[in-house]
Amino acid sequence: MNMDTFAFAVLVLCLGALGLSIVYEASRLTATGSRKALARRKLEALAADLAALVRQIEDAQADCAARQESIDRLAAERGRLTGLIASVKASKVALVHEIGDAQSGAQRYESELRTAPDFARLDPRRMLFARVIWERRNIARVWADTPDAAAAMLQRAFSTRNGVLSSRPETIPLIPAGNGANDGARPVSP
Repeated sequence: MNMDTFAFAVLVLCLGALGLSIVYEASRLTATGSRKALARRKLEALAADLAALVRQIEDAQADCAARQESIDRLAAERGRLTGLIASVKASKVALVHEIGDAQSGAQRYESELRTAPDFARLDPRRMLFARVIWERRNIARVWADTPDAAAAMLQRAFSTRNGVLSSRPETIPLIPAGNGANDGARPVSP
């Protein structure tokens, strides 16, 4: 009986070990399954975060493209305005001083007016007009019969005593208006 008891004990021990290994394997499989489920949930959360980040990147790229387009448009507008400012500065609006009577049938002459080198030291009472006028381009339009008469009229109106120098008067041909009068005439570009 001893042998039967021993065999029975070994059998019980084997069955216990088998049950224990089944329980161990079952708990290991359950733990692995729960880890897989946890990893799957984390993976799904990361995929959702990735999709949200992809949408944010697409939105940021669209916003960046819109801003770049706006920057390009503003840069083009700035370039246009800079060119316009440069052309205005280059052309400097001219102030025209009329001398004589255009209705008399006289010839039209033009002369460039500029300040004398000692203009800054002149007494303001001797100066024609305000100093700021002479920072612009000034032209004298003289209506006279001859160039000498135009030069004499220029000397009387703008003298070196007043700090103004004039260039030699040049004849400006006129384009007659529809009625032939010089009041609507325009100078021909030299």
